[in-house]
Amino acid sequence: MTNRKLIYIISVLLAILLGGSFSYQIVEGKTWSFLDGLFMTVITIFTVGYTEVHPLSDAGRVLTIMLIFVGVGFIGYIASSIAQLIFEGKIREIWGQQRMKNRINELKDHYIICGAGKTAHEIIKSLRSNSHNDFVVIDIDREVIVKLQAEDILAIEGDATNDNTLVEAGIERATGLAATLPTDADNVFVSLSAKGLKSDIYIVAKAEKIESIAKLRKAGASKVVSPNIIAGARMAAMLHRPSVVDFMESAIAGDNQAMQMEEFRIQKQSFLDNRALKNAEIRQRSGAIIVAVRRETNTTINPDPNFVFNAHDLLVVLGTKDQITNFSKLTGIS
Repeated sequence: MTNRKLIYIISVLLAILLGGSFSYQIVEGKTWSFLDGLFMTVITIFTVGYTEVHPLSDAGRVLTIMLIFVGVGFIGYIASSIAQLIFEGKIREIWGQQRMKNRINELKDHYIICGAGKTAHEIIKSLRSNSHNDFVVIDIDREVIVKLQAEDILAIEGDATNDNTLVEAGIERATGLAATLPTDADNVFVSLSAKGLKSDIYIVAKAEKIESIAKLRKAGASKVVSPNIIAGARMAAMLHRPSVVDFMESAIAGDNQAMQMEEFRIQKQSFLDNRALKNAEIRQRSGAIIVAVRRETNTTINPDPNFVFNAHDLLVVLGTKDQITNFSKLTGIS
């Protein structure tokens, strides 16, 4: 119901009440007070059926008939408007929820963010700034979910430690999960549940307590992030290598338009598949620099010219936005 419509309804209702009250005083004479006229108007338009305050004259009966036609009809209009508001709001909510479920069901290789606290908001901000919109947020707070959905973010109201909620978020098709719930115990439970539903899912979990790190790893977390440890290490690095830290932070976050870091997995039968670094002409073709290559559990930093790439190798690349885009084509990613 719009504000204009609400103002219109209130204005007309007041006009009927005041008009009916004064009309009874005029028609019935001085024996009727304003309160008598108001009472008679209210019981008439709301069809309460109480006995008249005073016996009505013929003119009073005509006035009552007119009030019934005008007032009762308007009260019916108000009731129908309220019912329409409730019905349309419910339909809109159901339609919105179904539309969101359909969008989630279409996702593949997406991320699931468990919890919508401060850590999760930073993850969301980073993913959206890098055009990664394929993620679903789970939180138990309905108000938080409504706000996220208003920003066109896929969000589910529910308990992230519940298997059904994770299934609803499409965990069978997801590629990664961030456990950012308020307590370490909940993050351990989420990690266990996620691994039980999809054994190869990549899990990054938050640990408030240092002693929880080992438990989270045993529960299946691929990586564990401790805000206290990271903050301490970052602050120490900023003290004696501030320029290096600034560069790495901006490159990893993608804020530095001059230089960014990205990772790519080599696709089968792509240009780099089964090709040595010295024969790939990567600098000439893209201008980017390969910082590291990860093959299964082994990581090679700054690979030598004789290094031969294989399909499924994970490459960490440094370059400008255009250089990163050009390099992605060499891995088979268009």
